[in-house]
Amino acid sequence: MTTAKRPDRYMAIDFGTSHITVAVGADTGAPLSSIKAPIKYFTPADGPRTGLEFDPAETLNLVTATAQSAIGAADISPDEITGIGVTSQRQGLVLLNLEGLPIYAGRSRDMRATAEGVEIDANALVDIWELTGHGPGIRTGWARLKWFAANKPEIYERTRTMCSIADWLVLELTGELLMEETLAVEAGLAMVASGDPSNALAPAFNLADVQLPQTCAPGTVVGNIKKSFSSQLGVPANTPVVACGPDVQSGLIGFGAQLPNSVGIMSGWSTTCQRVTERPVFDDTRAMWTGRHVIENSWVLDGNAGETGSTYQWLLSLLYGSLDNVEVMKAIDEPLGKIEPGSNAVTTFLGPSLVHTANDIERTGGFLFPIPVSHNPPDRFDIARSALDSFAFAIRYNIERLNSFRGPALNISAGGGMLKSESFREILVNVLDCEIGIAESGETNTLGTISQVAASVGKGPSLAEFAAIRATELDKYEPNTTHAAIYDNLYSEWRHKERMISQLEL
Repeated sequence: MTTAKRPDRYMAIDFGTSHITVAVGADTGAPLSSIKAPIKYFTPADGPRTGLEFDPAETLNLVTATAQSAIGAADISPDEITGIGVTSQRQGLVLLNLEGLPIYAGRSRDMRATAEGVEIDANALVDIWELTGHGPGIRTGWARLKWFAANKPEIYERTRTMCSIADWLVLELTGELLMEETLAVEAGLAMVASGDPSNALAPAFNLADVQLPQTCAPGTVVGNIKKSFSSQLGVPANTPVVACGPDVQSGLIGFGAQLPNSVGIMSGWSTTCQRVTERPVFDDTRAMWTGRHVIENSWVLDGNAGETGSTYQWLLSLLYGSLDNVEVMKAIDEPLGKIEPGSNAVTTFLGPSLVHTANDIERTGGFLFPIPVSHNPPDRFDIARSALDSFAFAIRYNIERLNSFRGPALNISAGGGMLKSESFREILVNVLDCEIGIAESGETNTLGTISQVAASVGKGPSLAEFAAIRATELDKYEPNTTHAAIYDNLYSEWRHKERMISQLEL
């Protein structure tokens, strides 16, 4: 009698903007389980109010507990796990001492290093944009390190290297430290053309005491899981741990955006629009980043529509007073879909149409609607629908900017938590006025991470083949001709009003 071989199961650990997500699944489709846990950030008592950190030990315990819950929810034996992949938010940073222990851990929105960023941008010896495809200086790991050198020398003097959050998690899990090159580029720690560490920047910024780790390609097995974690999770001691690309680029794999001139929209807590290129393409205005794709010999040009999901959750909390805004989002989706384009003449400005990373500043926003309101008073549904309109308009502007570099996109695909809303799907396809492939699952980051692990340690398809499979699973949405024409006019009006509002001082 022969025993059937159990299928391989993979674990994906995603340290996102607001939550840690751990999923367990096969390489063939949606995860068997996906467990989220909120990340606790804090402003250091002896630091600037713009600083945002997390406690490494507490966070590592949270990752372990969430992983245990994900294995339990998948209803599998832990020893079925044959590979673990780790991804994280872009520009999150961890400083490590000589023993490899974290002495600072901060999220991407830790904005303490404004002055140091300005100094980096003014440095005549080196142009960080040309080397890393990213800027301004405040967005890089180098700026934060310079802040510590100037303001917390007791931390700087103990710092021997720095890396992304995902790299640190892999170090904790395996005892081995490498920088995944795609993530490293996002923080200015690697060269966008080659993926090599940008060690040459250290002396240029008077930070010569710090040496960056070696880089590795996405999908690299960094090492096997340490016994301490193996015993806690119940997974085999020889389970490989794989360094995966950033959450956004992993999401591109989750909905199959890999061919040159394909555009992927990742819309969750924030929204990015990335166009795949066969070589590095630079925006001379420096509004868009140039990064690396997790697909070999591919790059991305990256536009940012700002904080969409987080803004929408905030708005729903004001309109509905609920703590569980995900459930509110589901409950109001059907009535929002019945509102005609234009949202009863309500126009929303809750973020810029394009986040210009070289000039990311606070600005005026809000709502416009006809007065006196007694003539045709808008309700909560109109306001919520108008917010979704504004997010779609911002995405359109980003895609127009991307297309201005290389011509019309080959295809457009989208995924992320915001795309769970059917009304937002319909709005987006009509605003863009073209076919869009949309991932049914909101867990596209997770699916892309699992695909990277499976391609690395499994016996099946390559990562490019996995991406091709994911592309065939998308739901195709076609625009409504009448609604698309209405939205075309509304978009032009929205852009005009936005330009006028942007001139108002706070």
